[in-house]
Amino acid sequence: MYYGVSYYPEHKTKAELEHDIRLIKESGINTVRMGEFAWNRFEPNEGEFHFEWLDLVIENLGMDGIKTIICTPTACPPAWLVEKHPDILYMDNRGVRRPFGGRRHYCYNNKSFRKYSALITEKIGEHYGGNPYVAGFQIDNELAQEGTGRCVCPTCSEKFRNWLKNKYKNIENFNRRSGAVFWSQECNDFSQINPPVNTIEVGAQQQIHAFYENPTVRLDFERFSSDSLIEFQNLQTKILKKYTKYPVTTNATGIATNSIDYYKSTKELDCYGFDYYPGLRDTAVDSFPYAFARGIKAGKPFWVMEFMSGGGHRLGGSGRLQPNPGALKQAVIQSFAHGAQMMLHFQFRTFPIGAEQLNYAIVDADGVPRRRYYEMKETAEVLRKIEPIISNSKFVNEVAICLDYDTHWALRIKPVNDSSFYYFDYCRKIYQSLSEVGVNSDVISYDQDFDQYKIMILPTGFVLSLEMREKLKNYVSHGGILLGTFLTSVKNIDNVGYVGSLPSGLSDLFGTTVEEVEPVFENNHNHLKIEEGDCSITTTDEIWSEILSDDSELAGKYLTDYKKDKGVIARNSFGKGMAYYIGTDFCKEDLKTFLLNICKNNGIFIHELSGNDKVEVVRRRYEGKDVYFIFNFNSEETEIHVSGMFIDCLSGKVLKGKHKIDRNGYLIAMKSV
Repeated sequence: MYYGVSYYPEHKTKAELEHDIRLIKESGINTVRMGEFAWNRFEPNEGEFHFEWLDLVIENLGMDGIKTIICTPTACPPAWLVEKHPDILYMDNRGVRRPFGGRRHYCYNNKSFRKYSALITEKIGEHYGGNPYVAGFQIDNELAQEGTGRCVCPTCSEKFRNWLKNKYKNIENFNRRSGAVFWSQECNDFSQINPPVNTIEVGAQQQIHAFYENPTVRLDFERFSSDSLIEFQNLQTKILKKYTKYPVTTNATGIATNSIDYYKSTKELDCYGFDYYPGLRDTAVDSFPYAFARGIKAGKPFWVMEFMSGGGHRLGGSGRLQPNPGALKQAVIQSFAHGAQMMLHFQFRTFPIGAEQLNYAIVDADGVPRRRYYEMKETAEVLRKIEPIISNSKFVNEVAICLDYDTHWALRIKPVNDSSFYYFDYCRKIYQSLSEVGVNSDVISYDQDFDQYKIMILPTGFVLSLEMREKLKNYVSHGGILLGTFLTSVKNIDNVGYVGSLPSGLSDLFGTTVEEVEPVFENNHNHLKIEEGDCSITTTDEIWSEILSDDSELAGKYLTDYKKDKGVIARNSFGKGMAYYIGTDFCKEDLKTFLLNICKNNGIFIHELSGNDKVEVVRRRYEGKDVYFIFNFNSEETEIHVSGMFIDCLSGKVLKGKHKIDRNGYLIAMKSV
């Protein structure tokens, strides 16, 4: 288990460096992360490499048992490189080149930039690959962050055309599969195809409003750009692995912030790493990103390369709230409970300089240790105590939620009920609903193994391949329980609508067809009745509304308007299993009731510890016993009810009946046999 901070020795005077290193050593942390923005310090002039400035820090910390994560500095090409090769500069969808003076001002496909990136990576790998004080390597920093993941420069435009040619083989095939006949968009040659004018990139400005482009081209450009960034990343991965046996990763940002398919991007990496900045003031820390991270590499531990450290100023303005006392420690332990192997705060000491000046940190710019520092110190001590449990326990979840990047991209390119419906938020709602009724779940990709789960949930499987359809049928026919929702199997992998009745190719699986669809706005909600097992709910539709065929076996019907008595939820026995099709969304409380009923009826383990919606319980299996990590996110002390007998893993006390947990407190309890 690695716990520590990001640190920037290249900014420090000798006195500041000595002061900071002393505090870092005294804090009890065991990891620092360094180097990600220091290209010009590593290589101040072309071909002139310097590592001594970092070597001294790595050795000084390493002698006291503190390992270093070494970063490649390619997020910040230096001025001399830009001056010599101005064509490396990133070009956005408006045709604007990003100049030197910020960060991430490079084109990831540019041959010159790739050559220089490979060289600096080679030198770093050669120098640090066997260093005993190094724990691993991070490639670049937040690939595609701040609107730098959809370059349309001449290099990228030409490479995109070649990517299309390689995929479709000939222009006639492209024209047919993309529906280019629409609006007379057929081409005679791939040279006539350009990258899309508009983009779904976060924070981007559209070049031409009300310009509606071919959906196939737009989805393919998302895939191409993601593939290009992965290619650039793996150029460095391959080089580093020549020189080191230490883990190699990079730091992703959120689940889809930068539109990189993280399921694909981590295949060549040793683990999934990402940055996470949740609020820590009177709020629950959303664990959905952790479940996602855990599923990226089939349950392997993940690394959190940057994590919240405090409040005050921030890069983008407006500022952040300070964490509640205890919230920092609680959040770190929560991350490890959910499968982290590393947690690094950004950053150790506040910057007085640069674009991130005055940003939140563990220690303020004056270098005086205060409550955040001492809380980090306490956290390091707790982690040492619980490391045997974390490192030797496993997850035993029986429910999984399936995510898909093609679906995310397609629904951003042509939104459904924008801005009420966001695909990943809907997946998160399902995950949180399960958690709040006592069911821990995994989050996995379409490519992963379904058979280990009793229940699979497919939220809005909008883009569905023929292979995925068969995989779902095979899962259910062998005894699985599948919950599919509205907007399933609407489009094929070319982002073209299916012409068969929806859910296309799956009507036999779900025992129903969709007869009518519409978005749900403020003025057209419809009441509906759900009856499934012991569950009886009267609720209203949300987001999207589908009417199901009259010959369906129904678990839910509409109650009002012309939809009265029409189906909205269908269930169907298929082989040895059961499939449900849910034709709308409903409020979270009713969703929780419905999901709890499904889980109970199918023998899903539901934990024995009850509290309220701001108490999260994570169950793992340790030495044949259930161990529970319980987090109180309420703004006041809360009481949980313990069914059976438990042992507090930190104090050794026996727990049974009622037990109180402090505000921003936690409890690690093991079931007593």
